[in-house]
This record gives sequence, C-alpha cells and structure tokens, in this order.
Amino acid sequence: MNYFKTSAAVVLSAALIVFFLFALSGCRTVKEPVPPAVVETPDPIPEPAAEAIEEPDPLDIDWPGTAWIIPDNPDQSPKQFPGYKGFFLGKDGKLLLVNQDSAAGNLWSVEGNRITFSLLKAPAELPMEGTFAVFPGDNVDADITSIRLVPEADLSAEGITLIRAEVNIDIVENHWIPRRLEGGDKVIWPVNREIHLMLLPDNSGMGVLGFGGENRFHGGIQLGEESFILGPLAITRRYGPASNFENLYVQRLSEASRFVQVGDDLYLYSETFPVVMFRVRLFD
Repeated sequence: MNYFKTSAAVVLSAALIVFFLFALSGCRTVKEPVPPAVVETPDPIPEPAAEAIEEPDPLDIDWPGTAWIIPDNPDQSPKQFPGYKGFFLGKDGKLLLVNQDSAAGNLWSVEGNRITFSLLKAPAELPMEGTFAVFPGDNVDADITSIRLVPEADLSAEGITLIRAEVNIDIVENHWIPRRLEGGDKVIWPVNREIHLMLLPDNSGMGVLGFGGENRFHGGIQLGEESFILGPLAITRRYGPASNFENLYVQRLSEASRFVQVGDDLYLYSETFPVVMFRVRLFD
C-alpha cells in the first residue's frame, strides 16, 4: 500500500514539475519591436506678409494734348533714330503711339488714378495695352513732369517711367526733313537733293510746299491744333521723271490727317496710323 502511495506521489510531483515548466515557458517575455525614431519637423516659418501697395492719389494733370516719352539713354549704344518712344493723348480721346514702328493706337481714357489704353495694331514696343495705375515719377518741383505707369493687375511691378515731352520749335516756317516713311524701306531715297517740307502762311490761310525727290510741289493745308489735312498738291517744277520715292512720299503726305510734335520732331498720322516722321532743319 505504501508502494502505491509513493508511486502516486512521484507521479504527482512529476506532473507538477511539468506543469510548472510549461507555465514558465508561457510567461516568457516577448520583445516588442522598437518603434522608429520620431524626427520632429520644425514648424514652417511663415513668410512675411506682402507689403500693401499704397494706391496713388489721382495726379493733377490736364491729360488731353500731352505727349509722354521714355528718353534715349545716352550711356547705351545708339538706338534707331530718334531713340525715344512714347505716346500722345489726343484731345478727342485718340491714342497716338510715338516712334513705335508701325503699331497703331486706338483710344485712351482716365478715371481717378487709372489710365487705360487700347490699340488698333499691335504689338507696340512699350506695354501699351490695358489699364495702368499712374504713380508720380521723380518730380523735382510742384509741376508733374514724370509719371510711372504700373499694370493694374500687379501694383508691385516696377512699371515704366515716362517724362512729359516738350515742343521745341514751331511747325510753321521751318524746314522739315523726312526721316521715316511708311513703306519707305522698299524704295530708293534720293541722295543728291534735299527733301523738305515747309508750311507757310498765304493769302487764303496756310500753304505747304516741298521738294520731294525731283519734283517741287505746293498746295493748301488745313492746319489745326492737332489736325494736318492737305489739299490737292500741284507740281510746279520738274527736274526729271517721277521716282517711286516721290510718289510714295506725296501719297503719304496726302493720307495724313493729324500731327504730333515732340522736341525737334514732327509726326504725321492717318487717323492713328503713322505715315511720315520729320526732323527739323535749323539754319544758322
């Protein structure tokens, strides 16, 4: 009997040992994976707010009848004659481009501190289409002789700075020498004869005479504050057969309907399309 008790005790002890070992194996600690290191991203530095552009006050300028140009920079290489470029604001609301190749203006208008331009023929050499805010330029006194035009869509842009052009000489009783002619690059210009245009008073008002290549001509002209309209031209003296240049020159003069003066230069337009450009010839 004691034998069976002893055997039972041994079996029970062995069972307890097995159970204890199994329990220990079940309680073994499982290593958890180490989480990746968290890299802290610094908060973005906010960009400084764009500085508000202070709107300019409307400038005290009587706009109609004024010309504005970007003058030629004497420190740069010589530009095509005459160098400067700009525009003229007609009293009838027409926009005339000055020395901008064959581009043609259309209309202009001013409202408050905004000026608006439209074109009939583009592109102009200056950004001349759309609405611009008008800022004062570098004016040294109370008279505004310089302005800066900035596109309305981007008031932070540099824009373009122009100065008010002056007229240096009277259009009447002076010799005007043609320097540019619409279509003139396709004809041969005379080299041995002076070509000029003169406006002179006569008994009926104003007259025009000129020396275009081989032919001397004269006729009547209606000269207004901005208008330049020739009557029929008569050939009074002929040195030889009419040249292609002469025919084109007289044709362009006959097409003219208005004029603009800038400094020593005279521009003729057919409506707002440039046709002839002259420079005055001064005699000692």
